[in-house]
Amino acid sequence: MLYSHVHFLLPLLSFSPLVASAPSLSPRVCGTVLTPANFYQIYEEPQFVGQTSGLGPFYPSGEFSFATLQEANNVNERDLIASFKNVPCPPQGRGPYELEFNFVPDSRYSASGNTRIDVFAINGDLPNFTHSDGSVSEVPTWTTTNEQTGSLIGTFTLPTGAAAQQAAVIYINSFVCKPTINLRFSITNDSPAAGSVNYFSGPSAGLRIRYGC
Repeated sequence: MLYSHVHFLLPLLSFSPLVASAPSLSPRVCGTVLTPANFYQIYEEPQFVGQTSGLGPFYPSGEFSFATLQEANNVNERDLIASFKNVPCPPQGRGPYELEFNFVPDSRYSASGNTRIDVFAINGDLPNFTHSDGSVSEVPTWTTTNEQTGSLIGTFTLPTGAAAQQAAVIYINSFVCKPTINLRFSITNDSPAAGSVNYFSGPSAGLRIRYGC
């Protein structure tokens, strides 16, 4: 197992227990949605293990690349870190708070092999680096993220083939609100199959938190 060496700390997020039922694909029209402030790619490959890459935002759309992959036999993984900032917890906002993926068909979307994705809580703030001009950047890497990775809080599958031509809102899980929520997305390693996804996530499609329904 890839995460056998990870220290699973008590999560700062409190998510509902996982259930065996399939993700909901029902349309959602209530509440308010919040999209991630940043997406990062982290690398298992030894030559890149200490590096991180920003995955947007791309201008003028404001979209990010929701991208994760692994090669066959669960090696050379590239996981995705999504960071939600300034989540309006009560009394500014009200629950329930739900993590979901708003899948809208997009000709730029690419997926192959295993597209089943595990979602892990990340404990604490992401590591940061202060530049000479005083600006600060988040710099999660494979090593530091392994040390902060907490509980598995959900699993979902992005569609392929004919299903990718249909819009769907994929419910992942609900949670107790925190002002900052950092999550790790990884192709599941419960099979040796390679897999990859790349979807443009932004204000009108992709990963989001819904609250106030």
